[in-house]
Amino acid sequence: MFKSYVPKPGRREYFTILLVGVEIIFFSLFADNFLTASNLTQIIQNSAELAIICIGMTLVIIAGGIDLSVGSILGVVAVIVGNAILLGLNPILIVFIAILSGLVLGFVNGAIVAWLRIPAIIVTLATMNIGKALVFMLLGGAWLTGLPPVFNGLTTYKILGLPVVFYIVLFMYAVFYYIFTYRPFGRHVYAVGTNPESAKLAGINHKMIQIATHSILGGLVGIAAVMYIARMGSVEMTVGHDLPLQVIAAVIIGGTAITGGRGSLVGTLAGVFFITIMKNGIVIMGIPSLWENSIIGTLILLSLTFDIVMQKRVEKKKLMTV
Repeated sequence: MFKSYVPKPGRREYFTILLVGVEIIFFSLFADNFLTASNLTQIIQNSAELAIICIGMTLVIIAGGIDLSVGSILGVVAVIVGNAILLGLNPILIVFIAILSGLVLGFVNGAIVAWLRIPAIIVTLATMNIGKALVFMLLGGAWLTGLPPVFNGLTTYKILGLPVVFYIVLFMYAVFYYIFTYRPFGRHVYAVGTNPESAKLAGINHKMIQIATHSILGGLVGIAAVMYIARMGSVEMTVGHDLPLQVIAAVIIGGTAITGGRGSLVGTLAGVFFITIMKNGIVIMGIPSLWENSIIGTLILLSLTFDIVMQKRVEKKKLMTV
């Protein structure tokens, strides 16, 4: 049995949880119908896809990478899932196809990063634009509509008053928390993100870690694509365009260091709810959506500034102890 390796939630994680609490109080006071059962259920439903994808993005960023192509992967897989539904394939087979498609697309990203040694931000920026073009080609310039409600039960069916997607998210976070905390793979991800050269000397295959984290992220995006279809019932031309910003923002706001080596799923989940609650509250209050991205961008800058300041303090302490 392996002892816990993942750092316990720190100040950043607790601060994000505090921010979520402040958000809830603010919107409860100034946004009508915010605390209604129907609105809270909608928040859970709308956060499911983001929450699932953020698990994979947390892995990738902790390992020292980043992925800007998650929105395009979601779009491509959603189109594949939509067409599979129209063909009348078995729902279980469709889910398998979705996960496999995401895994393959994620693997391509990871393989290029690891084997060709091209920075992840460059690789995924390229595949993001390729994916957008592919979605446009597959859709033929029109929305994919008229999909049978094969997966609608994920959002409409409730257990103990909560939609099924809530339990799926809870299960996925429990599984990956166990992997992060108790399995060697979790230790290796943190080690590669902290110091790739030291990890290599310790016998860790950092290239395989890069490939694995990107592949896992892709597979999770595949699951999120099924949830997207269940929620929307169609595939839009602009599917996933704003997703990379939201995913990266949630992960970074949740305390994961953009430089790698530090982060936790507790903080990530808090970041997810912070983003989702903010979007929901802005809509209810009738605030222009333009402010949504402005706020998210500002929070990313503040989070990055905090990381830089903390890193400099750590380096200063090390120099003082030498």
